[in-house]
Amino acid sequence: IHLRLPLIYFLLNACCLSVNGFVTVQSQRLSTITLDRCTSTTLVSPSPTKRLQSSQLESIIDASDTWGNVAGLTGAAVAGQTLGARTKIGKLLGPPVSAMAISFVLASIGVLSPGGTAASKFLQLLCLQLATPLILLGADLRGCVSRCGPLLVSFFYASAATVLACLVGWPLCRSMLCKALGRDGLIIAAALLAKNVGGGLNYVAVTQALGASPHAVAAGLCVDNIFALVYFPITNALSSGLPDLESDLPENTVKKTEETNDESITLQKTTIVLFLSSVLLSLSERVGGKSAALPLCSVATVLFTSLAPNSWMGPLRETSEMLGTSFLYLFFATAGAPGIRLAETVKASVIPLGIFLTLLYTIHGLILAGLNQFWGRSNGQLCRQRLLVASSAAIGGPATSVALAKANSWKSLEVPSVLVGNIGYAIASFIGLAYYSIFR
Repeated sequence: IHLRLPLIYFLLNACCLSVNGFVTVQSQRLSTITLDRCTSTTLVSPSPTKRLQSSQLESIIDASDTWGNVAGLTGAAVAGQTLGARTKIGKLLGPPVSAMAISFVLASIGVLSPGGTAASKFLQLLCLQLATPLILLGADLRGCVSRCGPLLVSFFYASAATVLACLVGWPLCRSMLCKALGRDGLIIAAALLAKNVGGGLNYVAVTQALGASPHAVAAGLCVDNIFALVYFPITNALSSGLPDLESDLPENTVKKTEETNDESITLQKTTIVLFLSSVLLSLSERVGGKSAALPLCSVATVLFTSLAPNSWMGPLRETSEMLGTSFLYLFFATAGAPGIRLAETVKASVIPLGIFLTLLYTIHGLILAGLNQFWGRSNGQLCRQRLLVASSAAIGGPATSVALAKANSWKSLEVPSVLVGNIGYAIASFIGLAYYSIFR
């Protein structure tokens, strides 16, 4: 089964994962926020609680309607896949981005409850956590170590580009961000740095560690989501038509692999791969806790798949890939669930955050484009395919990077893209906290 998956951010990979947990402002009244070193004034905000509650009452599908929200989000995934395959605009965006855009519109116009719901959060967690081990179980990891090395160097350049962009962005946007968010301005800047090196999980970790307010957290994520809707279609367009870096593999090798693997999908294989994924996730969470569960699960899955006999794993690969791809589609659909119906205090920070993120994305892209332009031909680590996948792993996480590789049939980069993306998960929170310590 070959599903064409372009990228998305989902910044996705977790970008919106945290929105649902933090946009619970309807149970809180924010009266005043005392600004620290950024400003000596006090920001008085109108209560957004009533605004959010009244806007939720206008939603066709109420926030308490669990299965109604699940049905709406899965419907967006189906519609995104249909549009992505049959329409010109959908083909440009790709099915996952189309699904995210559809759910974004539904939440913004009042069909779905704005700000995300408990059902959306549940679906996001389930899809995000299961997609990574399933995709790794569905990949042939033997021989991928030699291909991961060059991409790891490319990922280092992509991460360094994000760090440099934020080092430039904060001095230029400091006054605006502090005026709009107070002390949370620097926290959100650090969290956005962490998110665009790792993923949404790192955004959550940094904001929780530094004590950001729910409004500031929601603002950063929602604005970053909007930029994702621009970034990933551009990445998909730049990657279109580029060949796999190892497309010259002998045809008889590919045929031999296909002949030795039973790729039929059965009920037994489906239950086996779900069982294996659940066990790996459970063990990883027990060892590293929730914050480190996903990176540890990736390492455990790689070890298991590498050590298990090919006669065991070969028949399961097609089933694992199909299920992993399905969860990716559903995850991307939930990414647009928060919409843009935000409290007034959140809307006030959209422009400053937009300027900061414009600098982040622009400088990040220009640095990588310059590396490819001047050294791409002489250095395989800086070729366009690897830099695009590395950029996607940094900006959106492993889910979006593997989606880009799958969309362009870059088989040699599929597994390495997941591996380097999870390396980003492991280091990004520390980078964000160090950034905060430098400028506070």
